[in-house]
Amino acid sequence: MNDSKRLAFSLWNLLSPILVSVVVMNLLTSLFAVLAVFWGTDPKEQYMMLQAAATAATIPVIAGYYRKDQAQPTMFWERMHLILEKKSVVQRTVTGFFMFLTGAVLGIALNNMILLTNLQESSPGYQKINSYFFAGGILFELLGACLLTPFLEELLYRGVVYGRLCDLMILQNRQNTERGGRRERQSRIIAMAGSAFLFGILHMNLVQFIYAGLLGFLFAWFMEKAGHIYGAFLAHTGANLMAVLRVRTSLFSGMEQGSADFYAVTAVFFAAGVLLILAIAFMFARQNQKSMAEEG
Repeated sequence: MNDSKRLAFSLWNLLSPILVSVVVMNLLTSLFAVLAVFWGTDPKEQYMMLQAAATAATIPVIAGYYRKDQAQPTMFWERMHLILEKKSVVQRTVTGFFMFLTGAVLGIALNNMILLTNLQESSPGYQKINSYFFAGGILFELLGACLLTPFLEELLYRGVVYGRLCDLMILQNRQNTERGGRRERQSRIIAMAGSAFLFGILHMNLVQFIYAGLLGFLFAWFMEKAGHIYGAFLAHTGANLMAVLRVRTSLFSGMEQGSADFYAVTAVFFAAGVLLILAIAFMFARQNQKSMAEEG
């Protein structure tokens, strides 16, 4: 296989799961919308119910890619399994909780920062999607937006796309040299950015491209540190949960744009997110030191 064919195959291997996910989701959503009309229901009023059903039906398709990659472990998954095995159940639980909190507070902070711009008002695509996002009742918003959608997207963008992009980017270093290790770390950072870019751009509007792209990079880092998608899923769930609670409850009514506390609360949430990231990095560093000491 020549270089051009190898590159084409690698790109297809990377992008085909995204294409399959988009096609299956759109087909199922359209099918369920037709059924809703047949049953005398307005699809727009039940958008989240239809979206949740389509997402649930798409998960097994993407899970097939995820299982396939682990059944034939690549460099990426071999490394993920080694990272995960070094963590106890308690360590996974604690770090998972911290990741959930990080996603929640940074989700609020990023939303507030975007509110300070005119991006939402100048993005018809965002306004349209946002109006659908909160159509169908809070039950399906919690089930769909806070559980099923994060699970599907983390399976796809972190479990499959990020993993395959890592294997595409990282050169196999036969010698365990400092330079080789540095190049591998740089390649992983590029893979994080690449998967975050794809995650953002598939949201199809500028506001969510920025929001999802930034959080997507964080989710990839969480997966890298956890050795599993659980951290990325919990952080994604935290961010989406705060978005739903913000609209559906009065929990954050005192920090809406224009209020006296808006800027202060935004700064506090952003600072809390940064501190949580530092705490997570510290916990993983301590865990690695302990593992190395036990192996030595």
